[in-house]
Amino acid sequence: LLEGYGLTETAPDLAVRPQRKPIMGTVGPALRGTEFRIVDEQGKDLGRCKKGIVWARGPQVMLGYYKKPELTAKIMKGDGWLDTGDIGILTTNDYLKLTGRAKDTIVLRGGENVEPLPIEQRLNDSIYIKQSVVLGQDQRYLAALIVPDQETIMAWAGENNIPIVDYEGLLKQPEVRELIDYEIGQAVNAKTGFKTFERIFTFALLPNLFETGKELSAKMEVKRHAVVEIYKHIIGKLFKS
Repeated sequence: LLEGYGLTETAPDLAVRPQRKPIMGTVGPALRGTEFRIVDEQGKDLGRCKKGIVWARGPQVMLGYYKKPELTAKIMKGDGWLDTGDIGILTTNDYLKLTGRAKDTIVLRGGENVEPLPIEQRLNDSIYIKQSVVLGQDQRYLAALIVPDQETIMAWAGENNIPIVDYEGLLKQPEVRELIDYEIGQAVNAKTGFKTFERIFTFALLPNLFETGKELSAKMEVKRHAVVEIYKHIIGKLFKS
C-alpha cells in the first residue's frame, strides 16, 4: 500500500511515495512529467523548504471545468498550472509534504464538502459572537473556534450574577459555554438551512480577537492555514476521539 496525492481535477494522481525510498510525512515526489510549485498568496515562487500554496502542472491536470469559465479562472493560473488549494512544502529532494488547506472548502472524512463561510456568517450574527472559524478538514465532524463579543458577554454575566474575576476566567464558566452552545444551535440547524453534517459538534472559546497579519489577511479574510497552525493544540483537543 503506497501513499499518494491527487485531486479530482488531476485524474487523480500527482505524486506517490516510492516504496524503495519512502520519506515519512511526505506524499513522495511528483510523478514523471508532473511539476510542483510552492507559491505565496500572490503567486510568487517560494522555492524549497518554504511553506506555501501547492500549484501543480502535468498531462493529467484538467483544462478547466465544463462550461464554468469563472470557476476555471479561480483555479487555473495560466500556462497549465493548477492551484490545488493545499498548503505544503517541497523538501530538498523535491518530496512534497502537505500541511493544510488554503481554500475555504472543508472535506470531511466521509467525503462531504462543507463551505465554512455561510456557517461562520450565521454564527457571527449572534450578539454574543464576534468572530468564528469553522474547522473539520479530514475529520468526522465540524468544530469551531469562537471569539465571543467581550462587552456583550461581560454585560450578560453581570445581569445573570455570574462571578467575574477576569475575562479569560469568565469564558471558562459553564454558564458561558452553555450560552454559546445555545447560540450555535440556534444559528446552525435544519430550520436555518443547514444539513446535519454542517452543524457544529464542539467548540473552543478564544479571549482575543483575530489580528490582521496573523489570523487575518490584509483584506480582513480569515487565513485558515494560519489559524490551524497558531491554534493547533486547541484544535487537536477538539478532534481528540
